[in-house]
Amino acid sequence: MMMKTQKAFVEVRSQKSKGTGPGSGPDTYFAVQIVPEGVTPLVALNHKAAMRRGIEIVYCGEGYSDRQKTSRSMYNQAKAEAERIAAEVNNA
Repeated sequence: MMMKTQKAFVEVRSQKSKGTGPGSGPDTYFAVQIVPEGVTPLVALNHKAAMRRGIEIVYCGEGYSDRQKTSRSMYNQAKAEAERIAAEVNNA
């Protein structure tokens, strides 16, 4: 049985901070695109377009781009999770 090969891409996207003032939400999120062989990766992470192309999008988390000094920060944990998933898919 032949297994389809896939390639994973880590996606880092900026978004407008949720809310205003000191209580505003995260401004960066991380996701992984798992793209089947022969399919062009998405430029915009749109779930409907991904489904049509057979691409899986795995959301890994979000964080504050100005708060990434420690490995325990939300930003670095989401980044590490995205990189782990991509490495797992790409090395399979």
